[in-house]
Amino acid sequence: MHKINNQAEYDVLVIGSGAGGFSAAITALDEGLSVLMVEKDVCFGGTTSRSGGYIWIPGNRLAEKEGIKDDANSIRTYLRNELGDSYGSALLSQYLKSGPEMVDFFVNKVGVEFMVATQMPDYHPDLPGSSQGGRSLHVKPTSASILGDELPRLRPLPRELSLFGMGISSGSDLSHFYRFGRSVRSTVRVITLLAKYGLDLLRFGRGQHLVNGNALIARLARALFDKGGSLWTSSPATELLMEGGRVAGAVVVKNGQPIHVRAKKGVVLASGGFSHDVNRRSAIYKHPARSGEHLSLTTPGNEGDGARLAESAGGHVDTGVTNAGAWMPISKVPRPDGTWGPFLHSVNQGKPGMIAVLRNGERFADESLSYHDFVEKLISMPEAGRPAGAYLICDHKAFSKYGLGYAKPFLSTKKLEASGYLITASTVTELATKAHIDPDVLANTVSTYNISARDGLDPAFGKGKSAYGHFLGDLTAPNPNVAPLEQAPFYAVWMYAGDIGNFAGIKTSENAQVVREDGVAIEGLFAVGNDMSSVFNGRYPGGGSLIGPAMTFGYVAAKFLSRTDGAVSAQ
Repeated sequence: MHKINNQAEYDVLVIGSGAGGFSAAITALDEGLSVLMVEKDVCFGGTTSRSGGYIWIPGNRLAEKEGIKDDANSIRTYLRNELGDSYGSALLSQYLKSGPEMVDFFVNKVGVEFMVATQMPDYHPDLPGSSQGGRSLHVKPTSASILGDELPRLRPLPRELSLFGMGISSGSDLSHFYRFGRSVRSTVRVITLLAKYGLDLLRFGRGQHLVNGNALIARLARALFDKGGSLWTSSPATELLMEGGRVAGAVVVKNGQPIHVRAKKGVVLASGGFSHDVNRRSAIYKHPARSGEHLSLTTPGNEGDGARLAESAGGHVDTGVTNAGAWMPISKVPRPDGTWGPFLHSVNQGKPGMIAVLRNGERFADESLSYHDFVEKLISMPEAGRPAGAYLICDHKAFSKYGLGYAKPFLSTKKLEASGYLITASTVTELATKAHIDPDVLANTVSTYNISARDGLDPAFGKGKSAYGHFLGDLTAPNPNVAPLEQAPFYAVWMYAGDIGNFAGIKTSENAQVVREDGVAIEGLFAVGNDMSSVFNGRYPGGGSLIGPAMTFGYVAAKFLSRTDGAVSAQ
């Protein structure tokens, strides 16, 4: 790196600090290139840091070592059925080839420890070629101590995505929390975790046991620092530097001063997408998505910076995908200071004794669908321009086992009730009245559902038959997903249609090069992660369908630019 006055020079500039950006940066460093990563926020990690941290990489060799056979024909059969007419792109072929290579690189050369989700099925397990487990990976929990003095810059978990600020592993630990008080082993495990977290707070001011996406980012950041990479936080990139039609760097504002950062090999856009760019979001999403109408898990700084930078250089955003967003039902949890935080309904609604209804009191889908498919069904039923959403409803028997949204069965719910987040009532009709639902319609919906649910059946939507639904449900119940709602009191939480990222994004080549409308790549400019248009064309085949492609194409981009000077290739 060479820096004089307000100028700096590196081989590679990465804009954004999620998993895709880190993947590009670490791979480039391993190729012997100098790398600067810039992040507009005060903390690094992006949305990855608050995610489950899964990556969907079919054909990965870690699953093979676990005895799970996953041949290329099955993978392609599944994706052909999943993607339909959009199957067969060069982008998809690159993903299938490079995904397993990326995993090998991070395991063998970087030291990231992935675990195989052996019990997690693909999201559409009834499709030919689907897998009952092994295509999704997640990182092992790690100690925050690996970051040393850099720990304060790691983005902490929002309170709503944790328990008192403590992250809960989306693997076995989550199951222990659901069985707290009903299993001696689980109760001991939960108490142990809470005690350790309490001691960490006293000693360090934050938890030291990192899990999920927080653990993944910590491991990637440690690798970046160990390999000599630079990471500037509170440093937004405001414009690209062009030289003779080639992207040669960017203007980065650091400590209030603009610095011209030249990137000899290329600039990688990894700024997290446009979920908080209300104007772009409203123009692209097909349901009401103005402020307050649609919620997002993504970090507030994901305001479409990458898209605007790409467009300024001649790139464009591909809006022709099946779904513009990676959908997620999200409830809005009030905070004492008047703000709110997001709670993700990624697994809650698939538990027995729960149903989801529209404002008219009617069910609209199998509640044990994947979160993406659930919201896709939800937004296909617009209600006269009103924000897309649904009530998740349960009875006391279900609540006492699983809670409802952010409301936990072993904690007082008085504040959540007072804030309006949690609605409670002694009867279904009273619950409907409080929620402004037609009481007769909701009473009929519940009574009709209960008739078959007593036998573990759901003839209306077939809930309880899917392997993925069972994975989400309670395997100790007669039917993992179906039970009647009969025991008072009854509870309801409003869920908005939300997202955890974008599938509409910057159009790229199979090497992650940003391309113009005519398909010609823009020299020196790459896009990965939520900035990049979905390799799955807006479909969501399995757990980790955002971070898996993000890390894969970060790896691909860095490998490509290390061999070239970001040279042009036609599509």
